[in-house]
Amino acid sequence: MNENQFIKDGFISLGQVLDQKKCSALVNDVKNSRDWSKNIFRDYEDVINFPQTKKTNPGRGISNLAEKYDLSFIEKNPTIIKILNSILGSKYEIILKKFVVAVPDSWIPNWCKKDVNKMIAANLGPLIKEEYRDVSYFRGIDYHMDLIDHPDTIGDYITLYIYLSDIKKNMSPLNVLIGSHIFGANKFPHNLKEIGNDQIKYSRDHKKSSIFKSKTLTGSTGTAYIWTSMTLHGTKPQATNDLSRISLRYTIKKTGLDKSLINDIIDQLDGPQTMSEVRDDFDNLENLKQIKFNKILKK
Repeated sequence: MNENQFIKDGFISLGQVLDQKKCSALVNDVKNSRDWSKNIFRDYEDVINFPQTKKTNPGRGISNLAEKYDLSFIEKNPTIIKILNSILGSKYEIILKKFVVAVPDSWIPNWCKKDVNKMIAANLGPLIKEEYRDVSYFRGIDYHMDLIDHPDTIGDYITLYIYLSDIKKNMSPLNVLIGSHIFGANKFPHNLKEIGNDQIKYSRDHKKSSIFKSKTLTGSTGTAYIWTSMTLHGTKPQATNDLSRISLRYTIKKTGLDKSLINDIIDQLDGPQTMSEVRDDFDNLENLKQIKFNKILKK
């Protein structure tokens, strides 16, 4: 790994580092765990009468399908361990691991399709029946940083993202804004403007700005990526009408005191290291109404 490049980019592709047969067996087992296109959504009356906006996603030790599998072929992979040691130091902890499902239009009930299509932070957990909330469901999400999940914390952790099957451009691949972590902690939605040729202008607090390149992450089965908690990333809504992307996401935090690359990254930020207010795009957290959008990553 080029350490200076990781500090500059806040992102690294590990390439195809995982056993493809094991990845395929894992994703096939997950696919067979339920009938994804039917009966996973709550009905209209239930959502209206009993809105649920909190704790609708898998947690550590809470309704988490990923924790039921032996994932040692990932967590003990020598290449991954070596890179994690370089970035996070000799001691680190898996805060959370979970499956992430890209949801196509064909699954979404007609009664909520209009609202869901307007949202670009479309975490569908509140619309999913409780027994099926052991994975996270998304229908596209605009550029955001994973620090959004951890207010009032310094971003000394990373995301490890794994493609369990071959992912093409029409299958809601990840998009990463290379180097965007440099502006530090910044609440969602971010001040972004497309300027062409995969270039996006990102402004911090409507003052300091810079132009960053958007990289679309397609990849073969077993491909892994790592980015910092402040690197902007997102996905377009699923373009195909079948189950074509189930990925695995890890959040891994530095726990040791030895200096590592994540310390260098935090020290070199041109912006705050933490934030208390992580988003202001909803008018009311008790419903699904989103009032602020970027919609950079649209269909």
